[in-house]
Amino acid sequence: MMTLLRRIEGAAMWLACAALLAMGAIVTASVVGRVAFNMPVPDDLIMVGLLMVCVIVLPLAYVERTDGHIAVTVIADLLPVRVQYALRLVGTVLFAAFFGTMGYMLALKVPGEYTENLYYDGQLYIPTWPMKAMFVFGVAVLTARCLVSLGRNVRAVISGRAPDVPDADRHR
Repeated sequence: MMTLLRRIEGAAMWLACAALLAMGAIVTASVVGRVAFNMPVPDDLIMVGLLMVCVIVLPLAYVERTDGHIAVTVIADLLPVRVQYALRLVGTVLFAAFFGTMGYMLALKVPGEYTENLYYDGQLYIPTWPMKAMFVFGVAVLTARCLVSLGRNVRAVISGRAPDVPDADRHR
């Protein structure tokens, strides 16, 4: 099960990388088109904004797995291990609850937007549902990873020692 979750996180990370490259290509093509031909890429700002959703939300599970979140731990590092992991436990619960609720509410909207064929105003009539579905996917993977982190943090609070982190989960 953990291998499957790691593979999904890896695929989500690669999708985020592809979205970032696509954003750069769209912006470059739009600038070149505007300067050279006086014709930018239609709906370039909408496309870049929508791809930004992928760039932001898809890597979140990987970041959670590697403990890559920005954290100021000057005082927390001086606390006992149980207290440190109790704080992490609270943070993980709040993080999962916030994003999980947001993802769930959006997941309820996606099917309706698909059936109603909603789209963004612009020349290309870009549908609204694909990036919202990507957001839901990213949040679902993050929530799954938060549940794994939750279990790890509970074990650390109970045992009073920091959990062993496999090499595959460490920063690279």
